[in-house]
Amino acid sequence: MKNKTAKLISILLQNSDISTYRFVEIRLDDRLLGFHQWADGRLCEGAFKIEQTSTGETLWVALIDWKTSGNFYVVIFTESIKEVIAEIHRTVGGDSFLNWCYSPKKRDGQNDQRLAYFKGIAGSPDVTVQVPGALSNTESFLDELFDLAEYRVKADNLDSARPVPRAGFFEGKLQEHRHKKRERSRALIEQAKSLEMAKHGYLKCACCRFDFSDTYGEVGEGFIEAHHIKPVSTLDIEGEETRVEDLALVCSNCHRMLHRKRPWLTMDQLGQLLQKHSACRN
Repeated sequence: MKNKTAKLISILLQNSDISTYRFVEIRLDDRLLGFHQWADGRLCEGAFKIEQTSTGETLWVALIDWKTSGNFYVVIFTESIKEVIAEIHRTVGGDSFLNWCYSPKKRDGQNDQRLAYFKGIAGSPDVTVQVPGALSNTESFLDELFDLAEYRVKADNLDSARPVPRAGFFEGKLQEHRHKKRERSRALIEQAKSLEMAKHGYLKCACCRFDFSDTYGEVGEGFIEAHHIKPVSTLDIEGEETRVEDLALVCSNCHRMLHRKRPWLTMDQLGQLLQKHSACRN
């Protein structure tokens, strides 16, 4: 992570006023001292002792040149600063996201179980945390760090009290960010709708054939949502031209179901599910 990104995060945390989190202590030393054996003496943009007000859980979050290489890390420590929970430094999507991968290395023969546990609650061993770009985003940033810490600790301990998984969390978030960015081209969507109307005279969902105008009358005329057919994970992260053929027009329900799982369902898979459960009802 670039130093400028670490500075930005530090500034936002210093100036945040969030009821769900309480900043117990803030250290803005240029170089941490008397903090942790692996952190002391490293360049630091700030260390924050933060309490989650709803649970009382407290973590330290430090922005450190962890390996004295000019690459700053977001390092999560336990409240006592005796243990490191996660060292996050890789960036994806430019500097928009931080990436971390859960890779247990304990010597008790249970690492496969730990990995399966983590994937079961996080959806993937890859954790993607969005860098806050404004004060309004700092709460979400802290939510993700605290969830990451909880998931990591519980997976390490194979805790029987599993946390509730968050829908669309971690790896899926980056893919969703890319997806929405491309689908935001209103001109392209309107072009796809115009072509469909010219060809068929109506706008029906490509999966279930629902027609908003049939159900809602005038208020539903011309309404349909656009879904990206090509898997977003295969697209160039820096940008790739989206064509009309890359979009499918679908109803809101089918659109949500297509994005319900990770990896996302294909149009064919959703169609098969619709046919299967329709047959069961009949």
